Amino acid sequence: MPLFLYTITRGDQSKLVELRKSNPQGWLLSAVSEAFPEVASRGPGVIMRTRLEPIQGATQSWSATLIDGKGDLTILVSQKKK
Repeated sequence: MPLFLYTITRGDQSKLVELRKSNPQGWLLSAVSEAFPEVASRGPGVIMRTRLEPIQGATQSWSATLIDGKGDLTILVSQKKK
């Protein structure tokens, strides 16, 4: 299975989460839970509905913004090359 690197930023805090999964979209909740558990506990449904969009000009890279009243999250995902 591929290895995906999730860089999740909230305010001035960035956290890196590595997940070896079949696809990056289906595991957003797991990545956010590991990086910012308080955000994940407030809105798991919102996280599950958040869609990663391909980053233009980059292969195997996606991004999303998660609106959270206490500080929005920016999520960048890339597939790690072997």
